[in-house]
Amino acid sequence: MFTLLIIIVVVVGACYLGFVFYQRRTIKMATDVYENKKKLTQIPLDDEFALAKKMNLSGESKKKYGQLYNKYQHYQNQMLPDIDSQIKTVKEDGKGINFIKTRKDWQTANQTIKDADATLKEIQAGLAQMYDLNKQHHLAVSELEKKYKRLREDILNENASFGPSIDGLEKMLADIEGTFDEFTKLTNSGDPSAADEVLNDLNASTSKLEDYMKRIPKLFASLNKEFDAQLDEIQTGYDELKKKGYNFPDDHFATDLKKIHDQIAANRVELKNLKVQTVETNNQKIEDAIDKLYAAMDTELQARTHVEKNTDVIGKYVAHVRRQNDDLTQRLKRLNKAYILNHQEIENNHQFDRQIKTLEKQFASQKAAMEDATAVYSQINATQQKMLTALAEIENGQKDLFEAIIDLPEKEKNARNALTKFDLDMRNKRRRIDNQNLPGLPDSYQDSFTAVMREITHLEDDLGKEKINIDDISKQVIIIQSDMDTLNDQTDQLLDNANLAEQTIQYANRFISSNPEIASASSKAQTCFEKQFDYAQSLEIISSALENQSSGIFDKIKDDYFKAKKRVTAKPKQDEGQS
Repeated sequence: MFTLLIIIVVVVGACYLGFVFYQRRTIKMATDVYENKKKLTQIPLDDEFALAKKMNLSGESKKKYGQLYNKYQHYQNQMLPDIDSQIKTVKEDGKGINFIKTRKDWQTANQTIKDADATLKEIQAGLAQMYDLNKQHHLAVSELEKKYKRLREDILNENASFGPSIDGLEKMLADIEGTFDEFTKLTNSGDPSAADEVLNDLNASTSKLEDYMKRIPKLFASLNKEFDAQLDEIQTGYDELKKKGYNFPDDHFATDLKKIHDQIAANRVELKNLKVQTVETNNQKIEDAIDKLYAAMDTELQARTHVEKNTDVIGKYVAHVRRQNDDLTQRLKRLNKAYILNHQEIENNHQFDRQIKTLEKQFASQKAAMEDATAVYSQINATQQKMLTALAEIENGQKDLFEAIIDLPEKEKNARNALTKFDLDMRNKRRRIDNQNLPGLPDSYQDSFTAVMREITHLEDDLGKEKINIDDISKQVIIIQSDMDTLNDQTDQLLDNANLAEQTIQYANRFISSNPEIASASSKAQTCFEKQFDYAQSLEIISSALENQSSGIFDKIKDDYFKAKKRVTAKPKQDEGQS
C-alpha cells in the first residue's frame, strides 16, 4: 500500500513537472512569434511611400503606386491584427494541455508572419523599382540628349559618306528625337513605368541608327568609287589584252560589265531605302562577279607565259618523236625482211605515226591561232599539257619498241652459235661412244640421241629460212640445251655402267672356277652386256654376286674407276692451260 502511494506521488509529480515544462515552452514559442512580428514593424515603408509620393507620379506609375499602397493598407489593417490575434491564441493554448492545437496555432502564426514579410518585401521592391526607374530615366534623358546631338553632328559633318541614304538617316534621327521628346515628357511627368516602355523602343531605334551609320559609309564607298574604278580598270585591261592578241573563252565581258553596272545602280536604290543587309549581300555578289573577271584576265596572262614557253618545247619534242618513229619505220622494214615480227611492232609503229600526225596538226593549228591573234591561251595551255603527256607516252612506247627489235640480229647470232655448239657436242658424244667399242646401244639411249638430233636439225632448218621467227628459235635453243644436258647425263651414265660392268666381269673371272654362283652371275652379266646392251643390268648382276662373295669388293672397283676417270678428265684441262 505504501509502495503504491509512492508510485502515485511520483507519477503526479512527473505530470506536474511536464505541465510546467510545457507551459514554459509554450510561452517561449509565443515570445518567438512576437519577436518575429516586431521585425516586420522595423521596415520603414511609411517613409518610402512618402518618398515615392514626392515624385508626382502619373499614368501607369501612379496606378502601380496605388496598387502597392492598397497592399500596404491590407498589411496594416488585416495582416498585423491577425498576427496579434494568433499570438494571443498561442498564449492561451499554453494554459491548457492540448499540445497538438497549441503547435498548430503556433505554425499558423509563423506562416502568417512569413506571408506578411513576403508582402512587405514585394511592396518595398515595387517602390524601389519605381524610384530607380525614375532616377535612371532622368539620367537617360541627359545622356540621350547628348548622344542625339552628337549623332546629328556626325550626320551633318559626314553626310557625303552616307550617299543616297542621308535622307533616310536624317528621317530616322528625327523619328528617334520625336520618341525622345515623348520619353522626356513621361519622365518629367512622373510616369516611369510608361517611360520605361518608350525607352526600350528608343534604345532599339538608336542602336539601329548607330549600326547603320557605321556600316553604310563602307557600302557607299564600294558602290560610289571602288566598284566603278575596278570596272574601268577591267575595261581598260580587257581592251589592252585584245590589242595584244589575247582572247577569252565564251567572251561575255561586255555583257558582264553592263550587268555589273546595272547591279551597282540597283543597289544604290536599296541603300537609299536603308536596306542595309540587302545592300551588303548584293555588294558581295558584285565583288564576286568583279573578281571573276579579274581572274579570267589573269588566267589568260599566265596561260600565255606557259604557252610561249611550251610552244618551243613541244615543237622540238614533236620533231624528236617524228625522227624516232621514222627511224623505227626504216628499221622495221629491214627487219621485216629477215624476221617474223610477232608482237605488233609494225602496228605499234603505225599507231605512233597516227598519234604524232594528230599532235603535229594540233601544234600547227595552235601556232596559226597565235600568229593571227585568235588564240585562247588558257585553252591552248590545257591542250599543251595533254600533248606533253601524250608525247612522253609515245616516246616511252618508242623506246620499248626499239629495245624489243634492236637485239633481233644478236639473238639470231646467238642462236647460230648455239647450233654450232650443239652440233659439235653431238659429234663429241658420238666419238666418245665409238671410242668405247661397245657391242651396241640401248634403245632408250638411241631414242634420246635421235630426238636431240631431230631438234638440232629442226633448228638448223628454221635458221635457214628466208624469214626467221626469233621467238620460236629462242625457245628451241632453250629446249635443246635442256635436252642436251639430259643426254649428257645419260651418256655419262651409259659409259660409266659399261666400263664398270666390263671391269667387274674381268675381276669376277678370277672366281669362276672356284665359285659357281659367281660363274653363273658372270655368264648372265656377259649376256646382258654383249647381247642385250643393258649395261646397267649387267653391272647390277655381277656387282651383287661379288658383294655376296666378299663385301666391299665392288665399292673398291668403283672407287678406283672414278679416280682414274677423274685423272683422265683433268689431264686435258691441264694441257689446255699449258698451251
